[in-house]
Amino acid sequence: MFLAERSGETSRLRQVFSEVGGGRGRIVVVGGPAGSGRTALLKEAVDGLAVPVALLSAHCSRAEQNLPLGVIRQLFAGPAVGADRARQVADLLRRGAEEAGAAAGEESAHMGPADAAVAEELWSVVVDVSARTPVGIVVDDIRHADAHSLKYLLYFIRRSHTVRTAMVFVESDEMLPVYPLFQDELHQRTDVHYIRLSLLSRAGISAILCERLGHGNSSAVVDSCAEVTGGNPLLVRAFAADVESNAPAVPVSAGEAVGDAFRQAVTLCLRRSGAEALEAARVLALLGEGADPALVGRTLDIGPRTADRLLGLLRGTGLVTDDGFRHPAVRAAVLAQTPEAVRTGLESRIARVLYDSGAPSPVVASYLTAAPAPFDVADERWTWAVPVLRDAAELAAAENRVPQATAYLEQAHRAASGGCERAAILVALARLQRRSSPRAALRRLDPVVGHLTAGRFDAAHAAVMVRCLLQDGRHDEARELLRRLDGTDDGHGPAAAAKGLLGLWLAVSYPGVARSIDPDAAPWQHARGPESDGDALRRRATRLLAAVLGGTADERGIHEAEQALRIYHVTEHTLEPLTLALSALVYADRAATASAWCAALLAGTDLAHAPAWRAQLSSLAAQAALRQGMLPDAERFATAALSGMTAGDWGAEIGTPLATAVLVRLAAGRPDDAGTLLQRPVPAETHEGRAGLHYRYARGRYCLQTARPHAALRDFLDCGVLVQRWRMDTPGLVPWRTAAAEALARIGEATRARRLVSEELDTLRAAPPGRSYGVALRTLAAVSRPEQRPEILRQAVDVLRASGDRYELARTLVDAADAHEALGESKRARYAARRARGAAESCGAHGLLARLRPPGTGPVTPAAADGGAPALPGGAELSGAESKVAALAALGYSNRDIGRKLHITVSTVEQHLTRVYRKLNVSRRQDLPAPDPRLPVALL
Repeated sequence: MFLAERSGETSRLRQVFSEVGGGRGRIVVVGGPAGSGRTALLKEAVDGLAVPVALLSAHCSRAEQNLPLGVIRQLFAGPAVGADRARQVADLLRRGAEEAGAAAGEESAHMGPADAAVAEELWSVVVDVSARTPVGIVVDDIRHADAHSLKYLLYFIRRSHTVRTAMVFVESDEMLPVYPLFQDELHQRTDVHYIRLSLLSRAGISAILCERLGHGNSSAVVDSCAEVTGGNPLLVRAFAADVESNAPAVPVSAGEAVGDAFRQAVTLCLRRSGAEALEAARVLALLGEGADPALVGRTLDIGPRTADRLLGLLRGTGLVTDDGFRHPAVRAAVLAQTPEAVRTGLESRIARVLYDSGAPSPVVASYLTAAPAPFDVADERWTWAVPVLRDAAELAAAENRVPQATAYLEQAHRAASGGCERAAILVALARLQRRSSPRAALRRLDPVVGHLTAGRFDAAHAAVMVRCLLQDGRHDEARELLRRLDGTDDGHGPAAAAKGLLGLWLAVSYPGVARSIDPDAAPWQHARGPESDGDALRRRATRLLAAVLGGTADERGIHEAEQALRIYHVTEHTLEPLTLALSALVYADRAATASAWCAALLAGTDLAHAPAWRAQLSSLAAQAALRQGMLPDAERFATAALSGMTAGDWGAEIGTPLATAVLVRLAAGRPDDAGTLLQRPVPAETHEGRAGLHYRYARGRYCLQTARPHAALRDFLDCGVLVQRWRMDTPGLVPWRTAAAEALARIGEATRARRLVSEELDTLRAAPPGRSYGVALRTLAAVSRPEQRPEILRQAVDVLRASGDRYELARTLVDAADAHEALGESKRARYAARRARGAAESCGAHGLLARLRPPGTGPVTPAAADGGAPALPGGAELSGAESKVAALAALGYSNRDIGRKLHITVSTVEQHLTRVYRKLNVSRRQDLPAPDPRLPVALL
């Protein structure tokens, strides 16, 4: 074998053998860290001796360390002893073995008379051989020699100075010798020569790689090898073997070069360093960057000085530096070669040490979850583990690290001993599971159902169960839990708070279930008891939604909802209150505000592991977009909501996103697509909650648009019966009165229709005019006398333009065009139609456009470039600024509105209009030609 940077040591060792011929014995100890090449050096030196030497050699092994005189037997088994002495030696070894057997278990450093006699005769054999030729006694890896052989070797050492013998002992760095007297006596002698091997320099590494790889020995490979091996010859050769096996693709980085040979070499190096060093290396690998000698010592239950010595021993091999493992590849190799059972035991010990030292819960929990059962759950010494795992799970969930949080909770569930504690952990697991699959979360809770029905009732757990059961459509089971929950306490304490909060949520989410339990109760009014910050937020949000649905909301409540949306991000504890707050904004005709917050929550929250959360937020975003007339956005969000969760996961709440998707397609002029959506099965339990109201309303709109007004009327009136029974009769939820009025008008019951619309307007007049008020005005016009309609529709246009609902604005403008046409006001009709066309195009309401293109109408003028001025027929002579002003004026905007949109003064607008009138030869706005029907949205 080629040895790099070992020529001086080889020469010194050969010189020792050469000097023995002068009649004086020599003793040499070759030392160095594991993997430094001690055995290779010895072989190189002996093979190249220039003088004849009778070699007596032995190689010690850990496996034979308990065999008495195993090393001595090897020394005298070679041909150098001579055949004439073989029988004598065999007899001596037999006697020595008998003495060793008789002294088994004794640790005395002294030789008995019988042992001394055997040693003396064996030494005489060596003396006789040395009379003919110098003798070399070579013992490799002497730290694994049996204690009895070491006693004999000491006997020989004390008598070697006058005999032509060269004694060479190869030892590695170690913690504790098997026979300390041997090392002590060697160190006390002045005639012992020490040869210590060091790690290789970069030049030595390059020499080995050059000899092994030839042209593949690039500077990059040498640097990589030095980085990962530290110059340990054993590791360098393993590195070269891995590079050679990967040829011709020569790696550039150290990590790329590491393969099986290197990993096995790391393990061999550690094993040669001793069991204690190997265990310390494993602890160091498991601790990672946070390792320090004190932590290693506490894990191995050794003192800090012993730990320091062990780490020093590892540093000597080149595997470890002062900062830990030299390279991640070394750490990975140690971990890869650690048996699973050993690793599990070490990780559980590390977890306890870290816990005692005050380490953060996630750090401790990462070791507790390393294996399915790293600790004895029946052992009371591990009772601390479950709270640590639950705390770490909560922190991981808050950071959206769902797989890690799930692993912590599953380990905690395995470790928990009590039924109540295990139930609480299952509830926490279900909350995590609800991020991806509400139905799968309910399956997690099946054991909790048994726990609750067995009499060990917990109000908080029951509240979670009720929510899950209702969403899954298992309303009978939910009612049973609600009845049992009603008698669990005296109205005070945490149970009362949980009950009250659940009752409040039921009243706004599943009022049909709430009324079936107690038709006259208003549970949101009677909740008492202490509550957490999360419960307080949930209570405020639910109260706001109840106020909006009950028609008693004020600006203060709306402001509080916006504050909550501004402060909180989505977690298990805040998702429900935030979605309730968003629903309140939608129903309060604050769709633009709700839409902005939906977008912020969807964009600002890591929902990679929470598709169910994304689906719920998308459903709300779709509702908000629809109420702004942003049909493409509403369709996109509704599709995302329905595809983000399966129908089974949506359960009884699928009615809401499905209704939005139906209404969007109806508004876009695609009733067939809407009908396809309505063919999807919907659980009957859907109609016991708010989702059922949305679904009935959407189904009624579909029936109305497909010429089935009687079926539509039935759905709208059913909505009215339910919202009145549930005390949530607000047009912002479902405008059932105006919708029913449309259906009644279709079947000729105009008087009844006007009465319903009047009722709707009466409920809305107390609040500032909003979207619902504008819709009611449009419906009122439809059931009023023809001469009254234009003025009512003008008021509706003003209200709807201010509310921001483009679709309802377009519908109202279409109605205005029809109303003027019915009165014979053709110019006004054309003016309203132009405005309606622009509004319908801007929101994607293609169904309305069909009403605006009478037979014989020419093709639509191509749209202007984005951001440019809309084209006006005959307007080639207009400047860009004049074209913009003329287009907006043609759409009916006032001079003040035009100034605000174009950021110019009213006086400038008037000047532009004067020039426009002159160039186009018109005298008033109504005579301005229609702009491009696909007017850029930014100008509306």
